Order: sequence, then structure tokens, then C-alpha cells
Amino acid sequence: MHLDELWQRHTRHLKLRKRSSYTLTYYGATARALRTYLKGQGHSLRAEAVSVADLRGFMEHLEARGLTEGGIDAHYRALKGVFGWALKDELLDRDPTVRLERIRKPQRLMLTLGGEEYRRMLDAARKSPCRDRETAIVVTLFDTGLRLAEVASLTLNDVRLADGLLRVIGKGNKERVIPLGQMSSEALDRYIRKSRKPRHSFTQNVFLGRAGTPLTRSGVSQILADLAEQAKVPRAHAAPHAFRRAFAVNYLRNGGDVFSLQHVMGHSNLDMTRRYVNLLPEDLARVHAQVSPADRLAASKAGDRR
Repeated sequence: MHLDELWQRHTRHLKLRKRSSYTLTYYGATARALRTYLKGQGHSLRAEAVSVADLRGFMEHLEARGLTEGGIDAHYRALKGVFGWALKDELLDRDPTVRLERIRKPQRLMLTLGGEEYRRMLDAARKSPCRDRETAIVVTLFDTGLRLAEVASLTLNDVRLADGLLRVIGKGNKERVIPLGQMSSEALDRYIRKSRKPRHSFTQNVFLGRAGTPLTRSGVSQILADLAEQAKVPRAHAAPHAFRRAFAVNYLRNGGDVFSLQHVMGHSNLDMTRRYVNLLPEDLARVHAQVSPADRLAASKAGDRR
């Protein structure tokens, strides 16, 4: 079987499982990159002829091109997904990714949006020509931890202001319900009632561009980048995932528990949630000030002397 046919069959499989267009694009990018690499190596491009050595060479090629650890890992996961599925569906007799080593990504703290940075972003949004829309986007992201794709695909039917809830279709086509705070409810209500002007009456997306058509993911990201520049906030701190982590950190700081946080964020397991809530340095410092063994012991001895 030609490698292209294998990927085409996998794409049909994803479509039958109602995977999003973003998922299809994700796997398609790996298909093109792998095909280009193997063709340059004089490979037959037969799926059954792909070896673990071929895939290791592909990973090394990506690294030599300067692709980041995260980018290489994304290709690794796509390869595992396709070849693992092909073996399970008996399209191939073996899975060449079984012995393919995963690149070790450095364990770094995820970037987050600080409280003061959020306030500056909100001030910038309120001064924007599209202030109702920009305010609704900033407050909703900070208050709900929505993914970028979830914000862009949010529809009017998903917003249940009377109940203070959002209905979200997340990764894997999984539905979940997310509570809204008073500020995010009011911001959404103001935007939808006063400023949202669709070009066509049947347009259901909540967030629209100036032409009245649905905002894309890149459109939302650009709005955040522009607001960050105006608010003098580092662009990386204002990225959608930085908002998502800011929500998670503040949710726990304010008394929420990790199990409900897992549901709100749409994670399939707690390990994914924990990646977002590794304590920030200031949290560690505050806790240590309360429980410092040396300080406690010194205070205890001072008390004994009295």
C-alpha cells in the first residue's frame, strides 16, 4: 500500500469519528513532511516498507531543520496515531513506531498571564474600537479557560446566560458545560445584544470579525496580540494558552479543587491538568513562608525561652 493511500484511509477514519478539521490538518502536515523526507531519501513510499530507522531519520531531519521540541513531538504523536491505527485495523503487519524514541522535552513552567497583566489587557480592550467584543473575549478566556478553538467555534446556542453556563464541544468531540462568572456573563450579554452584527442572519458564531463573518482562531489570536502590545504585556503572556493556565492557577488559588478543574478544562486525565497547575514561584514562596521548618523551629525555641 502506498503511503498516500494509508493516510487517505486514516483521514476517512477520522472523518467517520467526527474529528475536527484542525485534527485533519494536524495529521496532514505530518503526512506531507514525511513524504517529502522519504522521497528525498529514495524511499519506495510503500507503507509496509517504512522502518523505525526511516522514522528516526525523519525525526533527526526535523531537528536539523531547527524545529522545536514541541513541533517534533507533534509529528511523533501523529506517526504513532497513524501506524498504530493501521496495525489495529490490519492494514499493516507491523507498527514501525513501536521502538521509535520520543524526544525528551525540557520540563519548563508554562507561561501564564499575571493578574496585573490581565487588568492592563482588560483596560486596553475597553478602549478598543470594538470594545464590547474585545472585552468579552478577554474576560471569557480569563474566566473559563477555554481553548482557542473552543472560543472561535462558540455559538449563540452554546451561551446560556440565564443559567450562567457555556456549552462547549472540545477535543474528541466531547461536550462539557462550563460555569460563567458575573463579569463574563455581563460582557457576553453586552456584546451579543449591542455590538454583534452578523453579515448573514443564519450566522451562529458568537465572535465575529468587522465584516460580520465568524472570527477564526488566528483572528482571536491577533486580537490578543494587538491588545497585549497596547497594554505592554509580553505577547507570550497573552497567548490563548497563557490565559488558559492563568484561569487554572487562579481557580485553585481561589479555592477550587483539581477534580472540578479537570472537568472545566476538558482534560481526559489529571496528569494533563497538573501540567497547567505546577505552582508558580510566588505560590511556593507564600506556602514556604507559612511552613518554613527553620523559621518554625526558631519561633518555637523563642517561645520556650519566654
